[in-house]
Order: sequence, then structure tokens, then C-alpha cells
Amino acid sequence: MRIETGRDLRDACAVLVEHALNPEPPTPRLARYCRQYLAGYFESLRVLHDNHGGEGIYGPSGDDPYACLNLDGPRSFDQLAARVVRTSEWQPDLLDGDALALARKAFADRPPC
Repeated sequence: MRIETGRDLRDACAVLVEHALNPEPPTPRLARYCRQYLAGYFESLRVLHDNHGGEGIYGPSGDDPYACLNLDGPRSFDQLAARVVRTSEWQPDLLDGDALALARKAFADRPPC
């Protein structure tokens, strides 16, 4: 399975959120896919920032590649997945688009970034 649409991302992250409530091994396959997608998303932001003068998806942000993300402090994958699921509920039109659009909306930038 590949996460391509917002629906794919929401479904995978919903499994991770549910698994976090009762984390019995083994971790479900879809929960791992959500973690991998989110890890890749944030790593991509870091690489864009570090290798392209901070002019990545969220624009210049000084020394911090994550400064423009709407996240205060560290977050677990379970918390990030819950944010994706919640955003998909508020923005159902993003389910049929690219998974990236849902991720970007879930972690929307903070002004003035």
C-alpha cells in the first residue's frame, strides 16, 4: 500500500491513533505507514530548509526548519496522527486530494511565516 490521497493518510493515521489507546504488539501495518509518512514529511521539511536556504514548503524560518509549523514543543507520532485525523474531519474536501495537502493543512504554518 502507498499513501497517495488524503483518505489513505487519514485511514492509516486513524489506525495509529486507535493502536495508541491499546498498544499491544504487533503494531498494525497501517499504523506503521502513518508513522513512516509523517517521518518522511518532517524530514523533507528539514532537508528543504537545510539544503535550500530555508526556502522550502513553509518559506524562510531562520535557523529552525520547523519554526513555521503550528507545533509547540515535541510531539509523538500518536499526537501528530490525531491531528491529521482531526483535520480530515474538519476539511473532508482534502480526503480526495493529495496526502500532502492534508498534511500541510494539519500542520499549517504560523504567521508571519
